[in-house]
Amino acid sequence: MIKILLVDDQRLFRAGVKSLLNDLEDMEVIGTAEDGEEAVRVVEEKNPDVVLMDIHMPNLDGIRATAQIKRKFPDTKVVFLTTQAVEGLVIRGIDVGADGFLIKELYPDNLEQAIRDAYRGQMVLSGEVASVLVGRIRELTKDPIQILAIRLENRGIKLTKRELEISMLLLDGKTNTQLAKHFQLREGTIKNYISDLYMKLDLHNRRQVIAYLQDILAFADYEY
Repeated sequence: MIKILLVDDQRLFRAGVKSLLNDLEDMEVIGTAEDGEEAVRVVEEKNPDVVLMDIHMPNLDGIRATAQIKRKFPDTKVVFLTTQAVEGLVIRGIDVGADGFLIKELYPDNLEQAIRDAYRGQMVLSGEVASVLVGRIRELTKDPIQILAIRLENRGIKLTKRELEISMLLLDGKTNTQLAKHFQLREGTIKNYISDLYMKLDLHNRRQVIAYLQDILAFADYEY
């Protein structure tokens, strides 16, 4: 029996999917949640095999909730159910460890099979999502700034383009003088940018910032 947690902020949608899945002999919806915070609590309490997760929800969205679930319960399968394959959300969702990404318009039998496949350890993707990934995955693997931006955003940290550029140059060991020359800015302006980085990352010196950024670029980002 596949134990399922259904997470969506629309009560009618939850009720419909729950009724559909509970009619199957090999599946049982053991719980529901209406936002990401509740989803994390229910996973801790009931240990489902598969979580069907909406993305856009109040309090804690589906992507950030998935990151927390995957960090604590890496064997729990999480499959996103969303209304459309938005490129940035697809990439962020896969990056935090999701086991699938499905469009809500799929047929019931396709949803049922996707749950079984995810339970067995397969990655399940709607056709629209697969098309997005095919078009973008090569670019992402070639652009560390984009990877850094996505993984910081998954931790709730949003940097400007200039802050991201400075971050990458800090990783290369550039001094403030070299940064000022590179961007054709005053050293005082560079110091202000770096101070803003300290504040946004909640760190206190350059060594900590470099170590933090190296860690983010080296490993999948499952933590907040």
